[in-house]
Amino acid sequence: MKLVRLVALFVIIPFHCTLANAGGRHKAQIEQTRFSAEDERVEKPVEVPADVLDLLKQDQMVRNVLEDQSRPAHDLPVSWFSASAIHLGPTEETDLVVVGEPPLSGANTVTFWVFRSTAQGYALVLTAPAHDLIVKGTRSFGVRDIEMLATTAMQVHTVLFRFDGQQYKIYREKWEPIR
Repeated sequence: MKLVRLVALFVIIPFHCTLANAGGRHKAQIEQTRFSAEDERVEKPVEVPADVLDLLKQDQMVRNVLEDQSRPAHDLPVSWFSASAIHLGPTEETDLVVVGEPPLSGANTVTFWVFRSTAQGYALVLTAPAHDLIVKGTRSFGVRDIEMLATTAMQVHTVLFRFDGQQYKIYREKWEPIR
């Protein structure tokens, strides 16, 4: 009887702990797929890489705000952006959703930039202002679809973007009255 208890102690308990730890690792890998102008920041922020910052410096809206604040492009504050890692395509590639922070965001709209990881570095594949960005489970060319929503006082504008192999393109959009 003591031998059975010892076996249980050395076999069952470590197995149970392994399952518990695997569950914890799984939860840690869950990616943020919904982003909103209502949220203060992204849930699991990552540092904005230097090559992504270089691409953001070329964005016309970013350049306009830099000019309005009399700042040179090389003085682009990292605090103007929040970034979240996401896997839009193969799991070995880590892509980014970048969210504009003040002064690049408004009261009900924020600009989103989506970057795909490539062999040459990050590539900008989508830029758009919206209230919400939702990374979908459906795929085009092996890359997850993205839906964006914006609202006016009377309507909701929904746009579904699909990857065409190079960029995200509008696949479907609709305007609906707010109910």
